[in-house]
Amino acid sequence: MTLDTHEKILQAAFSVLSRQGYENTSTKDIAEEAGVAQGLIHYYFKSKQQLVLAVLAFVCKKVELGVEGEAGALAAFEETKTMLRTSRDTNSLLIQLIGVSLTDPVIGPGVLDFIRDQRAHVEDIARQVLAERELDPTPARGIAGVVWAAILGIMIQSLVDPEFNTDEAVDALAAMSLSAVFSPAQGA
Repeated sequence: MTLDTHEKILQAAFSVLSRQGYENTSTKDIAEEAGVAQGLIHYYFKSKQQLVLAVLAFVCKKVELGVEGEAGALAAFEETKTMLRTSRDTNSLLIQLIGVSLTDPVIGPGVLDFIRDQRAHVEDIARQVLAERELDPTPARGIAGVVWAAILGIMIQSLVDPEFNTDEAVDALAAMSLSAVFSPAQGA
């Protein structure tokens, strides 16, 4: 399979999944959207679940900021605001797949790996902020869990409530996250 065909299948799968949802999408629908034979999809992806996990990886590529410490954290929050505004279909698919992952033995481990990878990325940023402030890095894991959970909550609210202000929520999360990490001299 050429890279063009592979990407064409992934883009078609994303389009159909975003439009119809996981439960209402068949590989036949994806093949029709991609303009390929259904057998081609089955040849390269062992199952619909495998294809969906490939789509998740395809559309949710991790952003590398190249900036560390507090500046990197602030840049990551800005990137999150952009993602929440511009990637509604991707966000909707992610939330759907989290729900599916609770009962699907193939989707479940794939979504778990994705979540752990994303949370580890946030943990790396938290460690950088703690190091910059010459603090113990131990809380970085907990900070990452809370920040990632809050971003998922903001994502869900933005999908359900069109009037919800995601920028305001992310700005508040950034302020709370960064103010909670202070050096002993700042806290005195």
